[in-house]
Amino acid sequence: MKNILKQDYLKKLLIWRVWLFFPILIASLYLPFRENSLFTTLWQYVPKYQVVENQNIYPWSNFDGVHYIAIASRGYINEGRFLPLFPMIIAAISYPLSIFLEIQPYGPVTFWTGLLISNFFFLLAIHYLYKLLRLDYKKETVMRTILLLIVFPTSFFFVSVYTESLFLLLSVLSIFSARKKQWGRAICFAMLLTITRLPGILITIPLLYEFITNEIKLKEIDQLRKLLTLRNMAKLLPFLLITLPLFGYSYFNYLKWQDPLFFIHAHDLGNSRSVSSLVFPLVTVYRYLKIFLTVNFNLYEFWVAIIEFISLIIASIGIIYSFIKKIRTSYQIFSISLISLPILSGTLSGFPRYSIIAFPLFIGLALRLEKHSKLFKLILFISILLQAVLLMLFSKGWYVS
Repeated sequence: MKNILKQDYLKKLLIWRVWLFFPILIASLYLPFRENSLFTTLWQYVPKYQVVENQNIYPWSNFDGVHYIAIASRGYINEGRFLPLFPMIIAAISYPLSIFLEIQPYGPVTFWTGLLISNFFFLLAIHYLYKLLRLDYKKETVMRTILLLIVFPTSFFFVSVYTESLFLLLSVLSIFSARKKQWGRAICFAMLLTITRLPGILITIPLLYEFITNEIKLKEIDQLRKLLTLRNMAKLLPFLLITLPLFGYSYFNYLKWQDPLFFIHAHDLGNSRSVSSLVFPLVTVYRYLKIFLTVNFNLYEFWVAIIEFISLIIASIGIIYSFIKKIRTSYQIFSISLISLPILSGTLSGFPRYSIIAFPLFIGLALRLEKHSKLFKLILFISILLQAVLLMLFSKGWYVS
């Protein structure tokens, strides 16, 4: 912790965190709550209680945050699409407090535990992201990457009662451990990642790439026969452990809902997301072009689609410059796999939030802006403004991602 407190990024992180309260404050004064959207807040389920009822506080658990708090305080009912690690951590920290305080579903103890650990996880994630990127890049590039990440318009989810901060932390720790050739730790962090969010299973691919290129020394595709020897295949067996927690959760789904894939099927929320088959990426793009040409731009949903599509463009630019600037191949693999998953589902719903966990995208963007300080500052300014607007809407029950 002392090392974290000495870092330059801490001051910027704290300023940004305090700044995030202002958009919510402005929204509480001037923006009405969206009609029929009370279900997005805690107050749909319990009477308002002191402190948390403050309009600067409770919005941090809006939408999905409510479900994580519910799971942590009374277990699963029908929220199978929310994987268990984050609510388990909330419950594990909250439970000892029940000796002194009354723990109730959706109660203040569970709320504050979820909010505080999300912020703490994000602080740790930025710390280890800094250490990981310093293995390859100078300090200025690393700081530019971190700034682009924290001012991205949907980055406020990192410090809400959401899994984004935990996912970022575990993915960075897993890759950092792999870079240090600490394969046991890398696998352990990856195992935890698989039951944080469904895309967590994708960490297996970059870890295998790092292991194969560094331990088996497979550099060229024509050396594939070297990999297929019995001895080398045996070396890869420990990576099968990464899937065990997800299989365990699948078994829980079978016991609870008689469907081992309920956590996948439950993502069918009537938003055109395919949960049973893959959708060709150009079909997804075509659907959005059709929205832009046929949906009335006066509808709020039209502008949500615009934000989702722009997020795809930004992510694509990040990937392109990751190739051009030749960032580490395993990083490219990880970012491509993370953003491909929602595209292959047939919808970009949630994409502005899903893309923030693909941290290599921001390395590519930072390297592209390395010699363009004015453009970099302009992008920061625009991102901060958009972040304020989206946070205001989010705090008042308007879906943004």
